[in-house]
Amino acid sequence: MHFNYTADSLFLEPPHSHDPSNVSHVAALPADMLSQLPEPVQNALWTLQESTSVVYASYLRLQALLDERFDRLTPLPGMPGSYSETSFFNYINAVSAERAYLLQDAHPDWKHKARLAGLLSPNSPYANIPVTYRGQSMTVAEWMQQLSAAEELWIQSARDAVLPDFEGTVLEYQSQSELESESESATPSEASFSEDDRCWGANAPVGVVRKLPDAVKPQIGHAQPQLHPHELGPERIVQALQAL
Repeated sequence: MHFNYTADSLFLEPPHSHDPSNVSHVAALPADMLSQLPEPVQNALWTLQESTSVVYASYLRLQALLDERFDRLTPLPGMPGSYSETSFFNYINAVSAERAYLLQDAHPDWKHKARLAGLLSPNSPYANIPVTYRGQSMTVAEWMQQLSAAEELWIQSARDAVLPDFEGTVLEYQSQSELESESESATPSEASFSEDDRCWGANAPVGVVRKLPDAVKPQIGHAQPQLHPHELGPERIVQALQAL
């Protein structure tokens, strides 16, 4: 069987930037392996790496959009708890467009570039070339199968993605906000402690002598006032704290 290794010089550009080096760990072959392949095949593999980068960039963009669903809820002025359905509709359109781009444009383009490389076929004259890739011994065909499996994983994730709807997202956001509010109210804050608690070190560990504010320390060289038996003067406060 004759393989046409003339690579298509054009590749599908996504509606946002991409960097082929981001997928070099899965889509780039070691230099010693590439040197065993003719130049047209090397060019085809570079084109395939670019196409892999396009798929990966679109996959990441789709995941980022799905994670932004709460941030895309635009509050309506003067209507607490209400959000703009029109604004969210535009967001849903963006998610749908990205998903459609990945499944209907980027993925078919990748399949086309993979066929151009011709390394998935067991009949390829280069399929059985041995190589050590990321510490593992494999053939060129096995490496290509790993790359194909990675691309299919991204595509399957897009197929399985559940597109957000307005009412469901609002309910989910309100439910999460209520849980966060309950969690915050159950945790004592600094404001829950009185000024006296902070001054007297009420939260100091047991056995640690609390340091008294200067205002209540005994003044050396001055006569100490006479106390009523039931009054707590500075000395008695110190003794009480040291006894803890």
